[in-house]
Amino acid sequence: MTKHILFSAIFVLACLSLPAQDSLGLSRTVSFRNAVDNNLGVRFGTALSFHPKDNTVGTPYLYADWGRLRIDSMDNKPVARSVVYDANLDLEKNMVIVKGGDGRAYAPEVNNVQALHFSKGEEQHAFVALQIDGMQKFVEQLAAGRYRLVKDAKVVFHPADFVDKGMVQSGKNYDEYKKSYTYYLVKDQAPMKVVLRKKQFLEALQQDPAAQAAARKFLSEYKGAFDETAARLAIEAVNK
Repeated sequence: MTKHILFSAIFVLACLSLPAQDSLGLSRTVSFRNAVDNNLGVRFGTALSFHPKDNTVGTPYLYADWGRLRIDSMDNKPVARSVVYDANLDLEKNMVIVKGGDGRAYAPEVNNVQALHFSKGEEQHAFVALQIDGMQKFVEQLAAGRYRLVKDAKVVFHPADFVDKGMVQSGKNYDEYKKSYTYYLVKDQAPMKVVLRKKQFLEALQQDPAAQAAARKFLSEYKGAFDETAARLAIEAVNK
């Protein structure tokens, strides 16, 4: 989907109040500028495609097409009754895209939303609002609790740069989106950058000997390589 198609579809969005109830049974109101033509009983038209353009490798989006989205209450607690949207996430722009009743894509205002929960089949992703380097953005939450492990996606577009000089050829003849990730360990809303190396990861917990000991014990028994999965499971062990 080209940029001009997306942004031409972003009209004046109505600010709706979605009544919701959190896990404690308390009544909440979640302010969410949505993109369903001011009508939550939506009539979906033809879905736009998020598939890459011809001669393009990769995608800046979370999904190749529409996933399903629900939001958290202002307390960052799951709501019991949440409106569910057909949606996607532009990881390059850190922008939510919602399918409106007319089948077009809209970019809702999500400044007051604390968490986004995306699902597609068995695949689940939770993105939480966090201040990183002075900027409020949504990062994917891998582990939740007293300590949280999150990752921030960076998408870089690399245009085709193929050069043919007769006997010598270089570059690639296709555009490409490449993703890289930065990981943060979060306690009390303070993110600390961590690298996925066991020694450095454990050093990030050195100010909390009990947490460091729990992570060290788990990793001493873990048989796999130290990767994103190992880091996530280690933090889950710390939070038990």
